[in-house]
Amino acid sequence: MKRIFGTHHYLISATALCALALTACGTTQADDSGPATAAKPAKGADAAAAPKPDAEPGPEDSAQLLTFMRFLNKVAEPCSPDLPTEPPLADDAPATAPASQPPTISDGPPPSPDELNPGSYKVTEEDKKAEAELEARNKCVTKAHTDRVTKAVKGLKAPAQVRGSLNRSGYVDSVLKTREQPGTGTRFTLDLGSVCLTGTADGSASPSVRGHEVQDPENPCPRL
Repeated sequence: MKRIFGTHHYLISATALCALALTACGTTQADDSGPATAAKPAKGADAAAAPKPDAEPGPEDSAQLLTFMRFLNKVAEPCSPDLPTEPPLADDAPATAPASQPPTISDGPPPSPDELNPGSYKVTEEDKKAEAELEARNKCVTKAHTDRVTKAVKGLKAPAQVRGSLNRSGYVDSVLKTREQPGTGTRFTLDLGSVCLTGTADGSASPSVRGHEVQDPENPCPRL
């Protein structure tokens, strides 16, 4: 199933991304000069002060993730004019069922016609049009990030420079991995939920940056 980077699907992807980033807060980033290594357990007094794996993120982490969500939505806005910039506020008064009808109890959304009768649903022209629009938005957002990242790493080569410039451009460490390639430059990946960007910053004015559609959520980006 294709993962679309646009409209409300994009918001869901951004939320899922933040959940992934929250999980990554307890891991160690890949070192710029070698493969990622597991964090060593603290000893003595440091061990008692170390956060538990299932500990809730602090206010600073939550604020950073919220800022990153807004950044992703801002980049997507030109591609999705109907994308809401802020989530709608809930009504103060709870919704109630009409007086003439008793409230219904449901464990979830009603089954679709295809679930009740597999193979019965036929794709309509409206479905094809919606799919084409979402695909176009996905490509638009991918290009927007590719252009932004290309500009950020232009003329850079050292891992620290590449990471610092991408951070300043809005990309947080939890979605960024870098690896130095002696004599070539710095390879990097950016996991943006529905799209993965890979590139090589080689110090040139036209670094190589590509967007990849994510097929496997468990392995969104190719290994460096």
